[in-house]
Order: sequence, then C-alpha cells, then structure tokens
Amino acid sequence: MPDVSCARCEKERPAITGWVTFVGPLGDEIRARVCDPCWREWMDMQIKVINEYRLHMGEAAHRATLADFARRFFRLDGGDGTFGTQGPEGGLGSPEGG
Repeated sequence: MPDVSCARCEKERPAITGWVTFVGPLGDEIRARVCDPCWREWMDMQIKVINEYRLHMGEAAHRATLADFARRFFRLDGGDGTFGTQGPEGGLGSPEGG
C-alpha cells in the first residue's frame, strides 16, 4: 500500500484505500494528500458536522458546507485543522470560522 505525506497529521502514512465521498478536485486532493487514518477520523467527524448543521446532502449548498469543513479538517485550506471557536451553545463553530 503506498504512503502519502498527510496534510492533516504531517506524517508519511498509508494512503486511503477505500471510497472517498468527495468527487472532483477536492476528492482528488484528499486522495493525494490525506492518509487513511485521518480519513477514517473524518468519517466520524462528518457525521457530527452533518448532524450539528442539519445538512441535507441533496442540497448543493449543504454539500458545499460539508466540503468547506473537510478542507479545514484536513488543513487543505492552510489552517490549523480546527473549526474555529465554539458557538454559544458549544457547537462546532460556523463554517466561516466564527
């Protein structure tokens, strides 16, 4: 199994072997720059994001919101991998980082 230099954990680790739920350029970038352990971590986190924001994957805007969270989670946006400060109710923070 090939290794990738993971953008999230900054280690050389095994590449993703399973299905990536994002298509197009983001899916390609995740496959090229994210390791399998960090991908599995995201699979748990995306459930929390979908539930917290009541996202419906049938809506293009909701898919874009999830993609924004994934970019931040994997540090593909140049950030630190966090979702920003928690909201007043202790939630994940807004996709805009506030």
